[in-house]
Amino acid sequence: MSSQTPHTPTTPSSTCPSSNDTNRMNNPIANNNNNNKTNTTLQFRRKLSHLSYPLAPLLSITSGISHPQFPTTILAYHLLTEQQLDELAHWYHQRTPGEWSFYYPLPVVDRWWISSTRGDGNGRPGIEDKRRRFGRFVGLGGCESPVVSGRVGDERNGGEDEDKEREREREREREQRAMELWVEGQMKMREEKAERELMAGRKGC
Repeated sequence: MSSQTPHTPTTPSSTCPSSNDTNRMNNPIANNNNNNKTNTTLQFRRKLSHLSYPLAPLLSITSGISHPQFPTTILAYHLLTEQQLDELAHWYHQRTPGEWSFYYPLPVVDRWWISSTRGDGNGRPGIEDKRRRFGRFVGLGGCESPVVSGRVGDERNGGEDEDKEREREREREREQRAMELWVEGQMKMREEKAERELMAGRKGC
């Protein structure tokens, strides 16, 4: 009867942590760095996904086509220059009041040239004013006009700023109503002109 050497079970080397792995497990600083890297990567991916979000092009009421430089993504929207913003506003009848200005769902023609706290200091709106207003015009969230507030702990200053903001809001409402009346008048004149031309044509027959 032959003798057999007893089999000694061995543990696969792949399951044994190396000295580096052991050091990492016992090193809270290394673990925190790894967690920070993971969080940074996730935040970057979320931000990249947000900036890559596609925007549906808005069509002009009169031409039925979109502006050639209409931003196709959130990133493209944030990269628009002031000249491009003005051209887009003009294309969609928002730079200068006209008979088509208020036919869009969220018109901003009444405030396109109104300055805010982000203006250039000369009473003119800055590029971020225009970007925010164009964003509101195309339906982007978070593009409402900023609310001016006073310093914390300074109730008197805060009250004055709130009064000024309310007065600016009333002024914007008056300007918008005036523009709406102007547009209504222009439309009425066009209708009356078309009716006169129609009557003249019938008389000619």
